Order: sequence, then structure tokens, then C-alpha cells
Amino acid sequence: MRKDLGHIHQKLMSIEKESDQIAQTKYTEDDVRKLQDKLASIDAEYNEGIIDDRDKNNWQDDPYEHDGQAQVADELSKAHNKLHMMLTSMEK
Repeated sequence: MRKDLGHIHQKLMSIEKESDQIAQTKYTEDDVRKLQDKLASIDAEYNEGIIDDRDKNNWQDDPYEHDGQAQVADELSKAHNKLHMMLTSMEK
């Protein structure tokens, strides 16, 4: 995995750990929103990196085939879904 993607991966693992810890408590919407804000920042950082990672001279270049890209994209998706589910479960 590229160094910049490794950095994003570590941030995502930190959010996963925090969300697991919060999920074991009586968390508030604000607790989850704070994690969503962190995730939005990571998401923006990742999106900037994915654009720069593409070969502009090759229209068939798929960034998700680059080392670590698909893994980080999957981790981002899972983190977004987990936080969404945490908020949804509060509404019940």
C-alpha cells in the first residue's frame, strides 16, 4: 500500500476503533456526528489522492486497481455505513 494510502488506512482504523468503543456505551447523536466529521475529512483527503493517482494519459486507468485503493475505498464505505447504522438505531 502506498504511504499516503497507509496514512488514510490508519485514520480509518482509528475511527473504526472509536466507533466500536462508542457503540458499547449509551452514545448520543453528537458522538456519532463527531466521528462523521472526522470521516468526511478523511474522505476528502482520499478523494484528492485518488484523482492525483490516475494516469492522465491513459483513459482506461482504473485507480481501484492501484495498490491499496480498493481496500481504502471499501474501508471508507464500511465506516460510513457503520456510522449511519448507529444513527439509525438511535431513532428506534
